[in-house]
Amino acid sequence: MRAAAWSVMAFATVALSAEPVDVDLKERQLELLRAEVASELQLQAAGLLDELVYGWTQEPPFTVDTPVVLTGVTVPVSLGTGLEAYLENHLASLVTKNPKSRVQLVHCPACSAWVVRSGPVGTVVTRGFDDPQALAQGGLAPGGKHALFLDFEAEGASLVLRARLTTLDPSLRIVSARTLTTTTSTPALLRSGERLVSAQEARKEYLEALGGRGLFLVPVRFGVRAYATGTNSNVGNVPFLWLSTGLEAAFSQARAWTASINAGFSWLPQSHVAVMAQGRISRLLSGSSTSLTWPDLYGFFGAGVMFGQGRSMLAFRNTNPTIDDIINTNTNNEPRATLGLFSLGLELRVKNRISLIAFLETLPAIEITDNIGTYVNLLIRFQSFGVEVSFCF
Repeated sequence: MRAAAWSVMAFATVALSAEPVDVDLKERQLELLRAEVASELQLQAAGLLDELVYGWTQEPPFTVDTPVVLTGVTVPVSLGTGLEAYLENHLASLVTKNPKSRVQLVHCPACSAWVVRSGPVGTVVTRGFDDPQALAQGGLAPGGKHALFLDFEAEGASLVLRARLTTLDPSLRIVSARTLTTTTSTPALLRSGERLVSAQEARKEYLEALGGRGLFLVPVRFGVRAYATGTNSNVGNVPFLWLSTGLEAAFSQARAWTASINAGFSWLPQSHVAVMAQGRISRLLSGSSTSLTWPDLYGFFGAGVMFGQGRSMLAFRNTNPTIDDIINTNTNNEPRATLGLFSLGLELRVKNRISLIAFLETLPAIEITDNIGTYVNLLIRFQSFGVEVSFCF
């Protein structure tokens, strides 16, 4: 909900005038509502300060570094001193990190203290920065020659900042004045204080962060496939370690659907050499579009073909190997196998860069369970379980 801060008081009046079903519950709800609105306006107010200081860096109000007294920050009624303190701290941080503004905040206790000035027409009680003549008559050093007034006001659906730099003398001459506004329905830009940019540049950066993600990625995957043990004790199913790479394409910037093709290589001394080609179709399960802040969960279906040779390929035959087959294999007569495979799995991906993949594979050509057993039987026998770690470039 994005509501103006002043609507909280109206809501409170209506809620408290209704029949008192649960006063404590209503009070808690009102407090949560007030905190939510204050949080929204807090970001909006900080964004206006960002824009103010950015303007100073582009067109400094002074030609040299100039001490300035912050006379205070006024905020809409009901938001309290917490917002004032936050904005004072935020302004101090911005001015410190952006010396190009030529504004140096200084401390002046006398400027915020109450002073009394008496004359023929009466006695005036005011703060020092409101009556520089009283400061001068009292002999109080103002701590700076210029003052900064910041007033935040809620006008309709807009939050308005009126900023004035004035001289601290009886004339109170305005050196610089700016009025900035933003609608409360517009999200805050959340610019970095170390490198302030204009609103247009900030929005451009956001759009580049969202739309600049290319539709194509190059995944590099390191994985292992383990095959279920069959009933034939003469065959030992060793796991296959795989290194694969390929190309992944997204169908839209939301990356809700992706497709990829990969080629892999596996080698284990005195066991096997294998290559594989595989394609996958993935669907985003954790939302309608990928997240910039949270991991994304995909489900995928894949199909591929594997070719290998070596002693480990004996397990992929539909006949039981004999002891002679196992002992007498040599480099000139190594067992070979070509297999089709289908896979179902899940992929947990972080910011489209790193992902963890787990999947089950079925080998339709393997009809017997003597050599390779079954991990899961869901009308389809899944004989292989694999995990991969993927890095996308």
